[in-house]
Amino acid sequence: MILILGASGELASLTTAALHTLGNTEAVRLASRSPAKLAANGAQTLFADYDQQDSLEAAMADVSKVLFISGNINNDARLAQHLNVIAAAKKAGVSQLLYTSFQSPSLDSAFDFGASHAATEAAIRAAGVPATVVRNAFYAELQLMSLGHTLDSGVLTHAAANGRFAPVSKADLAEALARLLMTEGHAGKIYELTGPELMSYTEIAKLISELTGKHIQTHEITPDAQIAALSQMGLPGFLAKALGGASRAIAAGEYDTRSDDLAHILGREPRSLREVIAAALG
Repeated sequence: MILILGASGELASLTTAALHTLGNTEAVRLASRSPAKLAANGAQTLFADYDQQDSLEAAMADVSKVLFISGNINNDARLAQHLNVIAAAKKAGVSQLLYTSFQSPSLDSAFDFGASHAATEAAIRAAGVPATVVRNAFYAELQLMSLGHTLDSGVLTHAAANGRFAPVSKADLAEALARLLMTEGHAGKIYELTGPELMSYTEIAKLISELTGKHIQTHEITPDAQIAALSQMGLPGFLAKALGGASRAIAAGEYDTRSDDLAHILGREPRSLREVIAAALG
């Protein structure tokens, strides 16, 4: 049986749909803090909370594979939650813990989520749980959040200097996760799941210009100014701080690398940022 934790989240929901589309024949169990929100479609649904290890242990009963999507909370609480999941997986004796980490995780990363991912990967290794780690790049869809404002103003504001990164489609990541859950031979493997091309914000602005016919220029601000602006928009403080740190990490070259792992898993070239933005523009 396959267990999907955090099943009401977007990436988990997309993975559940991909399992169905790809013809998965293994039983699926969906676990969430809000199981009433889940569209079961034949899957079992139940309550599980990363803060409650007993609920995780109950969810993992008779399960062979677990999709462990990282928590969306501040770093200290996130790591504590992750340790609960790892302990429950070890106790249940699962054969594969599929963990969604982040590209180039490091304890000294400027992106503080990168530090918690590095610590989680180390905890998984220390626990000896059979695991597959996928290190996801930044979602391509993050570039859609400010697209309307960019088009209205003609300015793409960022805090990443000339740094490059390889944005990746959530739909492609979900399909890859589904394929990894449906096939064998992935225990002990680490996959770097990036988009197909490295881009700077100058190049993204040029891309938007090409797609819309509207001249888009860039305006660079400091990461601290970005944090302040995001906070004023209503983002939780920990998330605004993380995104400011992400800009620092991009500027420092932490994500100036791409991988063909996603293409190999999918059996095709991943969607480009051009395709993601074009689809959003209709």
